[in-house]
Amino acid sequence: MGAVTGITNDAALSYYKIVAPHLISGLNIFNAATAILMSLMIATVHKYGYRNILLVLPPMTAIFMALTCVITNQIIIMIAYTISWTAIGVYDLMYPLMWTSYVPRKIRTKMFSVVMIVNLITQTICTFFGGKAVVWFFSLLQGTSYRDASIASGRLELMHGQVLANYTNAYRILLVITAAVTMLAFILALFIHDVPRDYRSEASEESTTPAQKAAMYKKLLNKRTIMWIVYIAGVQLGARLIAVYVPIYLNNYLHIPRDVSSSAIGVYDLMYPLM
Repeated sequence: MGAVTGITNDAALSYYKIVAPHLISGLNIFNAATAILMSLMIATVHKYGYRNILLVLPPMTAIFMALTCVITNQIIIMIAYTISWTAIGVYDLMYPLMWTSYVPRKIRTKMFSVVMIVNLITQTICTFFGGKAVVWFFSLLQGTSYRDASIASGRLELMHGQVLANYTNAYRILLVITAAVTMLAFILALFIHDVPRDYRSEASEESTTPAQKAAMYKKLLNKRTIMWIVYIAGVQLGARLIAVYVPIYLNNYLHIPRDVSSSAIGVYDLMYPLM
């Protein structure tokens, strides 16, 4: 899923700028919608369990991402974007929940760090090479050299007719491949075997009184928890209001070739968590 995130946060947004400009102009609204849908899905974990949700998310991502590659209607693309991005985002929210259930406390921090590092490295690699793959596919469809295709990718406003169609199809090829990769996550989820106590409180715990529940929630109102919520809110604010527009700004407005801009974003993706 780190690989999928690497593509969707970079190349996919540039593709939607071409085929669904109204989606990009209102991207913050659609991201808000995905955040609400992600919250609703996470709220059902205690009812359906991790495995059932993980078995649903990859097909949702693959089907609706592929749908944006074969449909030209902007409204359908907007709906498909919202559903596929919701499915992708739920994975990030489920990491800490699953780790709490399945990893012993003594090695939980170490294992979680390993997984997140692997996720970020894979995301960085796919972001780094995602733009290069688009340019390579474009050069094949155009029958030109990679260098000429790279230069042309920095001037989208000059593309017309078959050239623009070939450039758009280059993105579609990459997104279809990405959709297929998500099905690997589906196959891996088949090996998860959870039981209700992994994601649902035991009967004895569910019989707590309202006063006990109030005391439990009151413990959350402390300095550390509030600081963490503010920190996460700030990170998400920047990620959803600013970061999503970076690849479009570099490629479409600064006219930096698609392969070069993806390399820059790939390096950024690797550096910011380390910092």
